[in-house]
Amino acid sequence: MQINKFNEFRITRRFRLLNRIAQIVLGLCLIASLNYLAARYFDRIDLTESGAYTLAPESKAYIRELKEPVDIIVTIPKDPEQPELVQIHRQLDKLFREYAAEGMIGGESLLRIEYVDIYRQRKRAQELANQYNLTQENLILVAQGERKREIRQGELYEVAGGEIRGFRGEKAITSAIVNVSSREEDKIYFLVGHGEMRLDDVDPLRGLSQLEAFLRERNYVLATLDLAIDSEVPEDADLLIVPSPQASLLPEEVEKLRRYMSERNGRMITLIDPGRRHGMDDLFYDWGILADDMTVEERGPDFRAQGGDFIIRRFAEHPITELLIEYQITTLFGQPRPVRTDPASLSDSRLKVTQIIGTSEQSWGERDYRTQAKITFDEGRDLKGPVSIGAVSTRSADTELGIRIPGGRFVVFGNSDFITNNRLRTFGNRTLFFNSINWALTKNSLLNIPTRPLESYQVVMSERDLNRLLLYYGAIPGATALLGLFIFLIRRR
Repeated sequence: MQINKFNEFRITRRFRLLNRIAQIVLGLCLIASLNYLAARYFDRIDLTESGAYTLAPESKAYIRELKEPVDIIVTIPKDPEQPELVQIHRQLDKLFREYAAEGMIGGESLLRIEYVDIYRQRKRAQELANQYNLTQENLILVAQGERKREIRQGELYEVAGGEIRGFRGEKAITSAIVNVSSREEDKIYFLVGHGEMRLDDVDPLRGLSQLEAFLRERNYVLATLDLAIDSEVPEDADLLIVPSPQASLLPEEVEKLRRYMSERNGRMITLIDPGRRHGMDDLFYDWGILADDMTVEERGPDFRAQGGDFIIRRFAEHPITELLIEYQITTLFGQPRPVRTDPASLSDSRLKVTQIIGTSEQSWGERDYRTQAKITFDEGRDLKGPVSIGAVSTRSADTELGIRIPGGRFVVFGNSDFITNNRLRTFGNRTLFFNSINWALTKNSLLNIPTRPLESYQVVMSERDLNRLLLYYGAIPGATALLGLFIFLIRRR
């Protein structure tokens, strides 16, 4: 009997041992699985209202487009005796944590960040100097292969009136990443010769100098085109922009544009203002767009700014306007003219015209704006609101095999003021135009990339607020701990 009990005890011990081994193995498998999943699939959530710990959507979109790793090397020394250097490193550390998290794609780090103290790591510093031909210190080097970009300390801050106004490190670093990783450069031509707005003009009302800087930062190659001189649109033109011609284009110039759009599947953005005869009616007809010789009058109280500008709140669903709709971002226009679908184009199955921007229901298109003393809506003559002031058109071509091939892309806005120097940074103006460029160039992956201004917050607390904060975060947890201790002592008795 004792032998049986002993055998039973021995068997029980073996089962317990096997059970513990199985638990240990399963526990290790669980830990390994969690680590594997965390390494490949992870997400970071920013709980701040302003998104202070989140990269701008523009930066995220560019990082997701990376095909090869990019090296980011910081050679700015971290000297605790220099407060400005400590501040730079504090801001860079916070920023690079976001870059490193966003750059982890499919378990691979596409952004390799390295800090090099050139005074202590002399061998590594010499390697960098030889490899990248560095001649200066205290910079951030962004490199991919043989392409490199140097960012100096001065580029990390926005300075006005001799004072530092904000940290713009994300803008500088993202621009450098795009610069070194891009293998193709799109060339955009701006039409000249008819009083159009110019890229080198700094005038706040008609200049495009801010737009030029914005596009060059994103590696677009910019050039001008005079159709009175050139026999055709250049072969290297990826996109043609006609920014507010003040005089009518000649018929032979319009014919060159028509050939570019139809024969070469061209890409074109046109901005026309009311009261100007542009001479491109035949081109618009080809693409199913009607730009009426009218002005738009707006009476909606929520659609008009104090200075008389139009606040555009009505957007149709389209890749160009997706971000504006999602985040309820408005745009600011000057006096527009109607730009809408030409009813005659509805019978052409190859054309797809979309009206993307509109005014309020209290607006109308005024036909007699030149002669009518008092502007009023005339039923049957004027265009009843809401009025479309922006439209896009695409054309597809059918092959003999029945395959439909995407053709050109055409964008028309009934106003040009929204991209001028004094309005480009207002509300969603820059996002709207930049998205239009990327859509015209079929760069859908780069759409929905707003430029977010740097924000700073200061918390001002009175003595009463401070005492209340201490009560919430000190007294209440302390009282909870005492209550727990009291209950523990009672249970022991």
